[in-house]
Parts: sequence; C-alpha cells; structure tokens
Amino acid sequence: MTSSASPPLPLDPSSSTPKPTDASARPREAHDAAAAGPLAAVRAGEQAIVVDVGLDADLAGWLGAMGLGPGQTLTVIRRAAFGGPLHVRTGSGGELAINASLARSILVAALPTAGQST
Repeated sequence: MTSSASPPLPLDPSSSTPKPTDASARPREAHDAAAAGPLAAVRAGEQAIVVDVGLDADLAGWLGAMGLGPGQTLTVIRRAAFGGPLHVRTGSGGELAINASLARSILVAALPTAGQST
C-alpha cells in the first residue's frame, strides 16, 4: 500500500515566526495608513496614526502599553523649543512627553483633520 501524502517540506529558518516589526504583526489600521514620516515631524495640533515603532522590543513594548503602538492614534499637543520633547495625547486619553530622538524612531501617517477630505 502506498501513501499519497507528500513528504514534509523543509523548514526555512528565516521565515519561521513573524517578528514584531513584520507587517503581519501590525493592526489593520497600520496596514491601511500611508507612511508619512517620523513622529518628530508632526506639527502641534495634528493627529497621526502609529505605523511602526523602530526600537528594541522592550522599549517598543513599553510604548505600546502607554498607547504608542502600531494602529494607535496620537495628537501632538505641544512641541518644546530647540528640538525638545513632544507632548502627545494618545487615543485612550493618556498624555506623555516623547524625547525628540525617540520621536524620530516612531513612524506615523497623518490623519485627516476635520473638514479635510480623504
């Protein structure tokens, strides 16, 4: 009697599990948003959606717990003078200051403001 099952395929170690920065690991909103640039470039009063956090896993996890993970919306409330921190409000209502160099590692896409067409 012969078996019709094919032999198992060899595993490719480079494609084993998705990494946190893989597109498949991001929420749907992050897939749909067109990348606009770093959070550091967002002006005060503007809203953005987080597309990717280009930081080590521990820091990215902490930021995600604070409401700064992929798919989360942010509003830049204030920008400090001379390249200082950004004061942001998360979609869940939390507020925090983000160091300018950290804000350059957070990729965001602009959200349309009220009265602006999509």
